[in-house]
Amino acid sequence: MDYLSEAHQELTNSQQSDLVVNFDAAAMDLKVAAIGLGLVLGVGASAMAWKGESSDRVYFCLKSPTHEFICEDLSNRPYRMTAWQWQQWGMEGRPKAVVMNRTIIASNPYKPYWAGGAFLSFAVAGWMLRHLQHTEKKLAKFEAIKDKHDIAQAELKAKISLMDNYRELAIKEVELQADLELIAGDRSIDLQKAEILAETEIEVIKLEASDALFEAKTAGMTDEQKEEYINFLRSSQTPYLQGTQTLEQIVNPGDKVEGTNQTAIAAADKYKWMQNTIGYPTLIFGGMGAGKSWTTREIIWHKRKAGWNRIIALDPHGTPVEWQGVELITGYEEISQFMQWYLGEMRDRYKAYRKSGMVEEQWTQHLRDTNQHFCVVAEEFTTWTDNIVEPMPDNCEDEKWKPDPDFVGKWFRCAMTESRKQLMIPLFVAHDRTMEILAKAKGLSRLRDSSLLEIELIPDIDEVTAEAKASGKGAIKLPGHGQWLPIELPPLTHKRIDFRPEGSTAVTPTERPKQPDPFEGVLDNVPTIEMSQMAHAVLAIINAGNQPVSFESIRKSRKWNGTPPKTEIIRGALMELIRLEKIQGDAELGYKILGSS
Repeated sequence: MDYLSEAHQELTNSQQSDLVVNFDAAAMDLKVAAIGLGLVLGVGASAMAWKGESSDRVYFCLKSPTHEFICEDLSNRPYRMTAWQWQQWGMEGRPKAVVMNRTIIASNPYKPYWAGGAFLSFAVAGWMLRHLQHTEKKLAKFEAIKDKHDIAQAELKAKISLMDNYRELAIKEVELQADLELIAGDRSIDLQKAEILAETEIEVIKLEASDALFEAKTAGMTDEQKEEYINFLRSSQTPYLQGTQTLEQIVNPGDKVEGTNQTAIAAADKYKWMQNTIGYPTLIFGGMGAGKSWTTREIIWHKRKAGWNRIIALDPHGTPVEWQGVELITGYEEISQFMQWYLGEMRDRYKAYRKSGMVEEQWTQHLRDTNQHFCVVAEEFTTWTDNIVEPMPDNCEDEKWKPDPDFVGKWFRCAMTESRKQLMIPLFVAHDRTMEILAKAKGLSRLRDSSLLEIELIPDIDEVTAEAKASGKGAIKLPGHGQWLPIELPPLTHKRIDFRPEGSTAVTPTERPKQPDPFEGVLDNVPTIEMSQMAHAVLAIINAGNQPVSFESIRKSRKWNGTPPKTEIIRGALMELIRLEKIQGDAELGYKILGSS
């Protein structure tokens, strides 16, 4: 045995005896025999100690005044005591009424010795058994390690054998594949030669047939008639037909998209998909006129009814009239300030979460109980990267400040991946789902697929005006899933603008913000709609011009009283009119009133 120190060795030797050393040195059979012998001796001694009496007994009677002898008590038990007790009673003065009846000699005078021998035999046997168990327990650990070692060696040998077999099979597969590729290459070369020759012959035949056909058609024509015929063929040929394409294929192409075998949402729960948008970071996208703005506001209303008391709308061109009951942040500079606060708040919450000692469920419940959960609506998110610049910190000098060009991308990644645990849920509204459109965050499509709940709104094309309009249909994809499921949008009769729990969607004139009107005389002949004054002015200019109206024509219009507004203000009004589905177009093609030809 190895000892930790000399003191350990001395202490161990002081507690061992020759009996322990001899017992450990004995064979297993002798150890078991010794334990069995001790148990047999203990049982025998116990039996000897159990029977007989160990001392003499004196039986006596009591003599009554009527000279009757009473030798038993009320329970019919005889009066008796040991001989020693009888003598001691006589020495102390035993009454004369007590008369000895008989004396019984002890039948087992060595009873205490037998009991002591039984105890000693059991103790020795128990000690040897305990010592043997301790030794066997230590031995069992080594045996288990040995078994594991043998199993590991056997598994390793089996793996080596399997790898050798796989190596041979892989070599044969590579050799066979190489042979097949050589054969296929030879056959491919032969086929290409044959195809080239066949195509050459076909082209030659076509040219000869075309020449013969042209000569037959122009037989008898003069040179001037032939030239007129050639010009006629050139002018009547359809430029849109290519290859084997026919006019019928262009006019009636049919549906090239094959339907997938997807399980649609049950009719009774066809609007239940909106509940998924409450707790997930969500992206809503679709083309112009698909209904993004209306659907976004219905989702916000569902969040409000679900207990999200704080809704923050980041709308670069929003007005308080259209966002009643929510916290509206408008203007790109103000939005950038909020984004910087959002990143700091996210860091502070995760720091507090690490120090709280709570599990995730307890932490999120704490945020709900303290009303710290909120939703951020990123409207017109497509335009953010072109207009938002990282705000300069207060402790930085102007000449040393360099804004981060990926500021919007970092905020987008933070809101997309880290917001759910801290209940700072974003709702992005954009025109497409590509990462070039979304904050120009290239290379993050897999992160987008695994983090965002995506909703695509599919527009219809009006058969008369050929304009896009909401179809009430779309598709939804849950985070981490590649399957798009068809959904139906709830039927809406008006655009929700009031998100107060007790409010209505109607806005009375007294509720509109009172602002000075710098555009007096510009708003004539414009229908009364719920929009900003700038949007009214721009709509009046477009309505008065020849459709479509270019951006420069709007900016230089004489209808502006005095100096025209800044370019960004006009662009914001145009985006508001497009969002309200009053106009359509862009800066390149011009803008026109919806419904105009």
